[in-house]
Amino acid sequence: MAFAYEIMRGRQGASGHCQETAGKTAVHGRGFNPGETCALYALTREGAEKRDETQADGNGHVMLTGRSGHSFFVVSEGGVRLWQGGEDNYLRAAEWLKKERRKAREEQRAPAIIEPEEARKILAKDLEEIQTPPAKEEEKEEAESEAAEPMEQTATQETSKPESEPPYTLRPAGSGEPVDTLPK
Repeated sequence: MAFAYEIMRGRQGASGHCQETAGKTAVHGRGFNPGETCALYALTREGAEKRDETQADGNGHVMLTGRSGHSFFVVSEGGVRLWQGGEDNYLRAAEWLKKERRKAREEQRAPAIIEPEEARKILAKDLEEIQTPPAKEEEKEEAESEAAEPMEQTATQETSKPESEPPYTLRPAGSGEPVDTLPK
C-alpha cells in the first residue's frame, strides 16, 4: 500500500494538502468562505474532469476525494484556488476554466432552433400582418392627409409673421493689408 503526501499551492488565502492512499487522493483545503462551493478537478490531456464537489464547512475547510493518477486543482468563486504541482499546472487549469466559461456563454447566446413547420406558421402570420390591400392603404393615406392639413394651416399662420430685419450685406473691400498677414 503506497502512501503519498503533498502540499498544494493556493491563492486568495486558500491552502491545503493532498494524501494519496490505495489509488484514491483526498484533498484537504482551508481558507475558503463558509458555505462556499468547491469543486475538485483532475487535469487530463484534453483538459480537466470533475471528480468531486462540496461546500466549505463553518470554519472554511473542505475535503474532496478523487481517483489518483492526475494532478488535481480546486475551483471556487469562479477561479482556481488550490492546485498540485508548479505554476504550469495552475496555468493549464486556469486556461481550461476560461475555455469552459466561454463555451457556456456561447451556448447561452445560441439561437433556439425552430421546427420548419413552426417557422412556416410564424412567417405566414407575419406576412398577413405586413401586407394590406392597396384600397385600405389609400383610404388610410387620405385620412392622414386630411387630418394633417388643419395642423399645417395653423402652424403656417403662427410662423408667417413678417420680419423687419434687413438682409445681411458685405462691406466693400478696402485698400489695406489682408487680414491674414503678419506684422513686420
